[in-house]
Amino acid sequence: MPPASSVRKILVTGATGKQGGAVIEALLVSQAPFQILALSRNASRAQSLASKPNVTVVQGDISNPASIFEANNPIYGVFCVTVPGKKGAEEAQAKPLIDESLKNGVEHFVFTSVERGGTDRSETNPTNVPHFIAKHRIEEYLKEKSDNGSKMSYTILRPVAFMDNMNPGFLGKAFASLWSTLGDKPLQLVSVRDIGLFGARAFTDPSYKNRAIGMAGDELTLAQGKKVFKETMGFDMPETYGFVGAAIRWIIAEVGLMFRFFEDEGYAVDIQALRKEEPRLQDLSKWLKESSKFPKE
Repeated sequence: MPPASSVRKILVTGATGKQGGAVIEALLVSQAPFQILALSRNASRAQSLASKPNVTVVQGDISNPASIFEANNPIYGVFCVTVPGKKGAEEAQAKPLIDESLKNGVEHFVFTSVERGGTDRSETNPTNVPHFIAKHRIEEYLKEKSDNGSKMSYTILRPVAFMDNMNPGFLGKAFASLWSTLGDKPLQLVSVRDIGLFGARAFTDPSYKNRAIGMAGDELTLAQGKKVFKETMGFDMPETYGFVGAAIRWIIAEVGLMFRFFEDEGYAVDIQALRKEEPRLQDLSKWLKESSKFPKE
């Protein structure tokens, strides 16, 4: 075990959320020699993380990050996930963190964004979905700042729709109903666990520097998804009334725009190439057996 003074620190935002939590878990499993700073706006809600080896819970707000760095420098790497909200909310979270990372000598910055139609198209296609647009702007800001004579490299992760949206409960049933509105149009899906794998790897694999990676583990229509579910779990995929998905698309404008994007353009990750790069990548069946919250035999 290297001396404490030589252990590099990784600041993980959204530590109590899905993506941040997955990155922390992947870093721990990999046994990479990092001290993980698990950032939470309310440290008392993150105490379960404090019991994990090499994890320190840090309280702070990424939209005002100066004090986080002052208390924890030097920080080697930052994993940044933003939460959609009112117009400008995501940029208000990410841009100050990018600026403070550059100011404090962070060497590698990982931003989790969203896929927008393939590697090349995602570079120039913000779409008309508000939170897709925000993440595209953050990507552009990160690349501009990093390329402007900075020593900070970056990795941009672009996941598709989360398999984890299907977990037990009403939200999972509602996701199935939304998926049904796509008819025979397939939808690409990714496990949040795999976002964690790639997020952790971005801090140890030099080939990830200054690279954007589209992330998907499966591509299915709802009918195909239901078949995989039944064959894997032995019972039917939980669903709610079919009209629920259409109603959500109509009531929540941003959801409607996002599903229209799925219909008109769609995600376009090269899943086979990604699986060659990371053989542990989960398809829907593997996610159900290994990572979902559905009861296992």
